Amino acid sequence: MSALVAPPAATAASTAPTHVVAERDRALAWGAALVLALGSLLFLYGGRSHPAISVAAGADLADFIRAFAETVRHTHGWHGMHMLILIGPLCWAVGAPALLDAIHPAARGWTSAARSALLLSGALWAVAFVLDGFGAPVYANALTGASAIDTGLLTSFQANALMMSRLGLVSWIAGGLGMVVLGASMLAPAVRTPWRMMVGVSGIMIGVWPLLAALEGEYAGGPFTSAYWMINALVAALWYVALATCVVRKSGAAA
Repeated sequence: MSALVAPPAATAASTAPTHVVAERDRALAWGAALVLALGSLLFLYGGRSHPAISVAAGADLADFIRAFAETVRHTHGWHGMHMLILIGPLCWAVGAPALLDAIHPAARGWTSAARSALLLSGALWAVAFVLDGFGAPVYANALTGASAIDTGLLTSFQANALMMSRLGLVSWIAGGLGMVVLGASMLAPAVRTPWRMMVGVSGIMIGVWPLLAALEGEYAGGPFTSAYWMINALVAALWYVALATCVVRKSGAAA
């Protein structure tokens, strides 16, 4: 009876010549590296254009809200800069697991864990910056045009800001955990080099910071009001550029 059962058909991957598979992995690695670098560039450019928002902008809540509304209304390219900031973590969520998959195919578990954390981070980040980039101007225009601040409008504006900051915090923590996984994967004996070890260790250190900052209270109001936010964002973006360079292993050859 078993002799009548045909053996399973070989998959395309198993029948492909080794050099074809190698070329495919090399192309995937370089493509992922390009996505990572592009994401960091857009993220940093958008962040550079964003005005600093300080809680000292007004003496009380009403003054602060009005000051913030004026900042939103008079900042050129408010929508565009938020789209750029939004795109960065989405590129990291796509590019980082793909790069890891290309240079370390055996680390399927690590890749899956990193992809899950980064996709969660990217999704929450997108929602947060849609709220700030496209929701905040609606409230800003309404508040600026009102002769007196309406309590309901003020509450809605506060709720929008609160959701944005909390979603941003959870997103940044999830992204940090993804960085920890990516960094640890660079330390595997099969793929590590001195440079990859440096990238790996630094990724673990940078990735742990958002969670520690949240637990310690530094990010209690959300990461964006922290004095350390700018440096944290800059270092994270540059780390993904460093990760992109891990596509090169030795003597200019792509791993």
